[in-house]
Amino acid sequence: MFDKKIALFISHIYGDYQRNLTQGIIDKALEYGYQTEVYTTNDGEDLGGLTETEQCILQLPAFDRLSGAIFASGTYASAELRSRISERLSASKLPVIEVNDSVSVFQRVTMDNNTMIGTLAEHFIKMHGAKRICYLGCKGEPDISDLRLSILRSFLEKNHLPFSEKDVYICDETPEDYNAALSALTENGTAFPDAILCYNDRLAYELIIAAESRGYKVPGDFGVSGADNTTAGQNMIPPLTTVSYPVYDLGQLAVDDLYALTKGKELVSTAVFAKVIYGGSCGCSSGEGRKIHLYAHALQSKIADLERSIIRTARVSSCFGELSEIEDSLDLIAEYTRDIENCTGFYLVLSADWNRLSERILTLTGSEEPEGAVSEDLMTLYLALQNGKRLPGCTFQKGTLLPDFLPADNENARIVSPVYHHGSSIGYVVMTFENNRIRYPFQLIQYLVNLSQLLDMLRNKKRSHAMSAHLEELYMRDSLTGLYNKAGFEYYRDRKVASGPLDLAVLFVDMNGLKKINDENGHDAGDFAIQVLGQAIHRALEEDALAGRIGGDEFLILLPGDLSAGEAAAKRIRSYLSNYGNVGSGNYSISASIGVAAGSVDGADALEALVKEADWEMYREKHKK
Repeated sequence: MFDKKIALFISHIYGDYQRNLTQGIIDKALEYGYQTEVYTTNDGEDLGGLTETEQCILQLPAFDRLSGAIFASGTYASAELRSRISERLSASKLPVIEVNDSVSVFQRVTMDNNTMIGTLAEHFIKMHGAKRICYLGCKGEPDISDLRLSILRSFLEKNHLPFSEKDVYICDETPEDYNAALSALTENGTAFPDAILCYNDRLAYELIIAAESRGYKVPGDFGVSGADNTTAGQNMIPPLTTVSYPVYDLGQLAVDDLYALTKGKELVSTAVFAKVIYGGSCGCSSGEGRKIHLYAHALQSKIADLERSIIRTARVSSCFGELSEIEDSLDLIAEYTRDIENCTGFYLVLSADWNRLSERILTLTGSEEPEGAVSEDLMTLYLALQNGKRLPGCTFQKGTLLPDFLPADNENARIVSPVYHHGSSIGYVVMTFENNRIRYPFQLIQYLVNLSQLLDMLRNKKRSHAMSAHLEELYMRDSLTGLYNKAGFEYYRDRKVASGPLDLAVLFVDMNGLKKINDENGHDAGDFAIQVLGQAIHRALEEDALAGRIGGDEFLILLPGDLSAGEAAAKRIRSYLSNYGNVGSGNYSISASIGVAAGSVDGADALEALVKEADWEMYREKHKK
C-alpha cells in the first residue's frame, strides 16, 4: 500500500501523446515512492447524452489524500471541463504542475518542439538550397499552429527571405482541402515551392499522398517535413523529416517539478526540447530501408483486433440485454475484462444508491426501498479481478478509490474512468496494468458505453417493474375496499389451484340490506357500508388467505384449512361488524350473511363445487334472517 499518491488529470489516454506522457509520469512517480491515480475522460467526443458524465470526473478523487496533482490541460477538447478541473485543483490547495504548450494557470512544464521549425527551415535552405518555403497549418489546433507559423515567419524575415500570405495555407484536414492546399501553394506563388513545412506529421503525409496522386514527386519536386515524429511518418518511403516528440521525458519532468513543489521549492516554467529527425522527405539520404513490412504487419494486427473487438462488443451488448440484475451480469463483465491486454486489475465500483428508485416513482407506486440499503456515503465494489482471480465484493466508505483492506496488486498506477451515465455520477472503473505499462485501448470506450447501457437498462427494469406491479395492483384491486376485484381474485385463485391439491375453506359473504341503506341514506352510505365489511374481512384473515369483492355486495374468501378454520374466520367477521355497530354513529346497521364450505381441492371443478356449496350455505343463513 502506497502512503503517498498523486493524481493525473488527462483526456483521451489512448492517444500516443497521452499514453507516453502518462507512462513518463507513472515511472518517475514510482522513483519518488508515489502511487499515480490517473483520471481520464473522452471529452469532446460525441457520445450523445452520456457526454455529460465527463463532468463527474471531479467527484472521484479524494483530494485530501493526495500529495499533489498533474494537470495535462492541453489534452482537453472541452474548455468547460478544463476550466472546472482547474478551479477544483485551485480550491484543493494542492501543489499542481500543468502540462500545456499555451497559457496555463499553474506552474507549467512544456515541450518545445516549436522552435525546431526554424531549424527545419534552415536545413532546407542550407542543405537543399530552398528559396521559397511554404507552411501548411492546422485549422483545428489554431494556437500551436499559429505559433509555429509566427516562428517560421520571424526566422525567414531575420534571414531576409521572402514570405507572404501566398506561402501559407491553413487546412481543415479533409481530402478536398489537402488538394486545395496543394493547388494554393504550388500555383499561387511567384515561384514553385522548394519546401512545405507542415504543422504535424499527419498533415505532412496527407499532403504527400495528395501530391503523388497528382503526379508530383517528394522530395524530387519539393521537400516536405512534419513535426511530431509519428510511427506512420517514419514508415513512409522515404521516411518523413520531422521533429522528435519527447513526451515521455515531459512526463518525467512534470513529476520532478511536482516533487520540488511539495518540498517548498520555487520554480520557473521548464521545458524539454525536441530535435530534428532527418528522413528522406526533405531530400536527404534516408539510409538503409526501414522494415516497412513490420509496420504493415502491425497495422493488420491492429485492424484484426478492432474487428474482433466489434464482434465481442456486439456479443456482450446482446448478452447484457437479457439480464435483469447486476449480480447476473458480473460473470459476463469479468469474461470481457480478461481480454484487456496486460490488465492485472479491474474493479467496478458503483455508488450504493445507483439503482435506487426516485422519490417520484416511490410516491407513485407506494413502494419503499429496503431499510439500510441506501446511503450517500457508501460505495459498493461489485467486481474485483486481480491477477486473474475474482475477489469478493464489498461496501466501503467514500473517500478512497478502493477499499483500504483490498489486497495490494503491487501496481503503482491506477487508471480511473467514470461510468457513463446521463448527467450523474454513479460509479467508476479502476484498472491496473502489468509492470505499470499501461495498455488502455481505444476499444474500451465501447465497453464503457455498453456497461453504461447495461446499468441504465437495469435501473429502467427496476423502475418498470415497480410501475407495472403498481398498475397490476390498480387493475386487480377493488378501489372501495382494497381487496382484490373479480379479475384479481380469479387470477390469484387460478394460481392457487394450479399449485396442487390442497385443503381449502371457502367463505361466501353477502351484505344484508344494502338496497335499503342506499334507498334510505344514499349511495355514499352504501359505499361506506361496503368499506366497513371489506375492513372486517381484511382484519379477520391471515396473510395466506385470498379475498375478493366479486360483485356489488358479494365477497369470496379462500383460506387454507378445514371447516373449523372457515367458521372461525366467519365468526371474526361477524364479531368485527357487531363491535362496529356498538360504536358506530350511523342510523343503520351493517351485517352480512356468510356461507362456509371446506374440502380437498385438486382442480377448478372441485373448487367450483365448494363455492356453490358456500353460496348455498350463505343463502340458508340469509333466509333464516
